[in-house]
Amino acid sequence: MKTKQSHSRSPETTGSWVLAHDHQPHISAELRKRYSALIDANGTHVVIALEMLGGDEVFSRRPENLLDVHLWVSHGIPSASITHLAQAIEPLPSNTLSEALGISLRTLHRKKGAQSDTLSVAQGGRAFKFAEVVAKATVVLGSREAAVQWLTSPAIGLDQQKPIDLLATPVGTQLVEELLDRIEYGVYA
Repeated sequence: MKTKQSHSRSPETTGSWVLAHDHQPHISAELRKRYSALIDANGTHVVIALEMLGGDEVFSRRPENLLDVHLWVSHGIPSASITHLAQAIEPLPSNTLSEALGISLRTLHRKKGAQSDTLSVAQGGRAFKFAEVVAKATVVLGSREAAVQWLTSPAIGLDQQKPIDLLATPVGTQLVEELLDRIEYGVYA
């Protein structure tokens, strides 16, 4: 059971979601209110993923459901979202992010620097899915640091493969998500 944060120290803000000093993800009341329908239908990890991609800074219109997220991705996620995503998972090197997103390192650096450019539908879809998996790992494992550590370490449930290495394909991503579900519900076998 997760404990509430102590009020003696202020939390570190990452976008509109918060990492308390126990480094556990807590959605602010304001963010919970703005995304209440999305949270109720899909859980907090979808909202954390959207915030990892830049939230209100990059959305032309705030998504209220997964169809809105689909439309946002299909119309082209702004390239600025890559910068936000890289900052959210900062301990991971750029080459690891580029491999997980299926984008060359050179293209990744170009996209990170471009303010008016958009990602292709495929790139945007992979970026959102990557952010969603990192967010889900953060929620399940209790902190962003634990999520990054888990993603970059060999996992018994994945035949000693690193989860991050499997995120380059839809099937690999599904395997990682299924393992996170098993971890969340305490079913490892």
